[in-house]
Amino acid sequence: MTADVRRPIDRWLLLFALLLTVTGMVWVYSATGTRSGFTFVLKQSISGLIGMALMLALSQVDLSALRESSKSVITLYFLFITLLAVVFLFGAKNGAHRWIIYHGYQMQPSEFFKPFSVIITSWWMVKCRESWTKRQEAIPKLITLFGILLLPLALIFKEPDMGTAFLILFVSILIIFLGGAPRWFFVMIIPVMFAAGTYFIKSEPYRYERVKAYLNMVVDSKGSGYQPEQSLIAIGNGGLYGVGLGGGQQKLNFLPEAHTDFIYAIIGEEFGLVGTITVLGLFVAILWRGYRIVRRARDSFLRLCACGFTLLLVAQAFMNISVVLNMVPNKGIPLPFISYGGSSLVASFMCLGLLLSISKETGS
Repeated sequence: MTADVRRPIDRWLLLFALLLTVTGMVWVYSATGTRSGFTFVLKQSISGLIGMALMLALSQVDLSALRESSKSVITLYFLFITLLAVVFLFGAKNGAHRWIIYHGYQMQPSEFFKPFSVIITSWWMVKCRESWTKRQEAIPKLITLFGILLLPLALIFKEPDMGTAFLILFVSILIIFLGGAPRWFFVMIIPVMFAAGTYFIKSEPYRYERVKAYLNMVVDSKGSGYQPEQSLIAIGNGGLYGVGLGGGQQKLNFLPEAHTDFIYAIIGEEFGLVGTITVLGLFVAILWRGYRIVRRARDSFLRLCACGFTLLLVAQAFMNISVVLNMVPNKGIPLPFISYGGSSLVASFMCLGLLLSISKETGS
C-alpha cells in the first residue's frame, strides 16, 4: 500500500455527529416550545445546513498542505485576530462583546478560532520538532508558541468568554504534550496556569460567585447557585425514562438558558437517564472514531490535528455535561451539535469536516 492511498470518509463518525444534531433539533424545539420553538429550530436548521456545506467542503481539503505553507497559516492567524478585535466595535449583548452583527445576523469569531487554534498549535509543534530535545532551543520555541496563542486568548478573555478560552488553552496544552514538548515544561507551566486561573476568577465578581456557588450551592440557591440547582432538579425529575418529550417543567422559566448551555438537563428531564447516557455514549463514540483516525493518520501533523479536533468536540461536551451535573463551576459553554447557537453548530461541523478529511488519509 502506498503513502498516497486515500480511504472513504469515516461514515460512522459522520453518523454519530448527525444523530447528535437531530437530537439537538428535537430538544431545541422542546426547550423553546412556549417561545415560538419553530422559529428557533428554523434558525438552527439554517445554521446546520451552512455547517454541513462547510463540512463537505472541508472534508475534501488536503490539510497536510498547510504544514509547508507558513504564509497561509500566518494569514489566517491575522484574519482571526482582526475578527476577534472587531467584536468590540459592536454593542454588548448580555454584558459581553462576542458577536459581529450584520442586518440581524450574528457571528461569534471565537467559535471559529477553536479549530484554527488546533491547526496553528500542531503546525508549530511539527515545525519545531527538532528543538524539543534541546533545552536551549525548546524554551524560546515554547515561549514563542504561547506568545502566538496569547493575543487571541486575551481578546477572548476580554469579551469575556472564559469557557472558550479555557477550552482552547486546555486542548492546545494537550497538543503540545502529545507533540513531544519536554516534560519539564509541564512541571513549570502548571503552577503558572493555576496562579493565572486564580487571578482571572477573582478579578471578576461574577466568576468568583460562580465558584462559590459551586462549592456551596445550597446556601446560595437563590443567587449564583440557582441555575445549577435547577439543572439538578431537572435531571432528578427525569428519573430513568423521563417525563416524556415536551413534558419537562424546568424549561418553563425555572432553568435559565435551557435551550443553550443547559439543554442536557432538559434531555435528562424529558428522556431520563436513558437519554443522558445515549447522548454521552454518542460523544464517547466520536472519541473512539477520532482515536482510530489519529492512529491511521499518515504523518505527525495530521495526527496532532486529528487529536485536537477530536478533543475540541469531546472535551467541550464533557465540560458542558460536567457543568450541568454541577461537577465543575459554570463556564457558559455549549454542548456541541446540540445546544442552540448558530456559530457553535457551524464550528462543530467545521471540526467534523477537517476530521473527516484526515480520516481519508492512510499510511503505507
